[in-house]
Amino acid sequence: MTAARKKSQHRRRRLIYNDDGCGPLGSPTGNTADGFLYGPQSRMGALIGSQVDSVFICSGATHVLTHPTAVAESYADVSQRYGIGGEWEAYRVNMRALEGLKTDAIQLTIDHCRKHKLEVCYSHRINDIHNTFLEVERSTWFREHPQYWMGKPDEAAKAGGANSPKHWWSALDFEQPEVLEHLARIQQEVSGKYDVDGMEIDYFRSPMFFRPNLEYQPATAAQVEILTGFQRRLRQIHLRAGNQRGRPILTAVRVPATLAACRHVGIDIETWLKQGLVDVLNVGGGYVPFTEPLDEIVKLAHGVGVPVYSTISASGMRGPDNRYSSVEAWRGAAANMWHAGVDGIVTFNIFPAVGPEPRFADIGSKETLAGRDKLFVIDPIRVLEGDLVQGITQTQALPVSIPGNGNSVTASLPIGDDLSIAAKRGRLASADLRIRLSNPKAIEVVEVSLNGAVMAVAEQDAKTGWFICRPKPEQYL
Repeated sequence: MTAARKKSQHRRRRLIYNDDGCGPLGSPTGNTADGFLYGPQSRMGALIGSQVDSVFICSGATHVLTHPTAVAESYADVSQRYGIGGEWEAYRVNMRALEGLKTDAIQLTIDHCRKHKLEVCYSHRINDIHNTFLEVERSTWFREHPQYWMGKPDEAAKAGGANSPKHWWSALDFEQPEVLEHLARIQQEVSGKYDVDGMEIDYFRSPMFFRPNLEYQPATAAQVEILTGFQRRLRQIHLRAGNQRGRPILTAVRVPATLAACRHVGIDIETWLKQGLVDVLNVGGGYVPFTEPLDEIVKLAHGVGVPVYSTISASGMRGPDNRYSSVEAWRGAAANMWHAGVDGIVTFNIFPAVGPEPRFADIGSKETLAGRDKLFVIDPIRVLEGDLVQGITQTQALPVSIPGNGNSVTASLPIGDDLSIAAKRGRLASADLRIRLSNPKAIEVVEVSLNGAVMAVAEQDAKTGWFICRPKPEQYL
């Protein structure tokens, strides 16, 4: 088993596709196996022949699930019990139809992955807060135990600032033993019922487990120990389930991308790694995909033989005018992550069409990214929900203010490619530097230097404030 675990732990995972598993359930064709897997709102068809080697199937949100369950509740259960209609009526009808066929979202995903020789893992959003505004994700267990909630709805209404963590009152309080018990039972049920290759505990969705975080304060030492004990308990559940079936079940986690951000929310990732509580480490939410500081956590994980995968989320690839959603931007973000030493990429919140997905064609390795057009970006400041802000570390971000007294400001643009070498090998057609000023007229008085060399403006748009410089490749260090 030890040898089998090690082999499975280090299998090739160029791209891990995290699928929230719900899209097809709301579609007219989501009531059959083929309709769920390959219908107009399915996700699995786009993975065939791509660089995706692994599917992490997310079944719902913490304690309301998209599969039948004896220890929690499904979307069909909650919508039926509380008379929740609209789009959730389609969920209920389709989920019941699949149950009648003796299958469900997880099993169908497993069937697809086995057929196409893909790894398949279960991904559990261990503290999802979408039930703050989605009634269907408030299970009976949740409704009947408000003492398990991190906050209260009326406190959220009084909270100052749209991004106060108090707005996310529905987060579960992990100091409550009953909360940990309920979540552990869900993990035990899934790992014992389904033939998955691994179980991911998604701590990033959402990273807020203890009450100090409501005030942006770090978790206490005692609270850190609670979460470490919980992770150890889940690890034992996975080990026992794997031993019972004679094939290992890997333990994966998704956590913030820096040790400091992990510790703030109560995750002692260094201890988890050194004590063998993690087989696969997925990091980040994908909200600062171009400038995520990965070096420290990659070095730590590799030091104990654990592979690391960094997240690119479609939710974080928007930017002004949605320009960062392009395949060139995805390549740039991936190139920076590969440069930091990751073992692969996790894609999140991306819902591919039925046909081939261009973003799955080449971001899964440095070799296939070589020579491809890319867009490298300094991430914008993330003004996000309070729980996400606590999981993000930004060493720099745009916009930056340029003083009017003649002093300069500096911004660093990470570039995962070596442009100088690419030019020498004849593989670089151009490398434009694009900058946007909030006041387009400022171009008349602003001077731009790249690594000490003053740049001439090659093109500019007086209406939008964008202008372009064309440095020589060797000026990019």
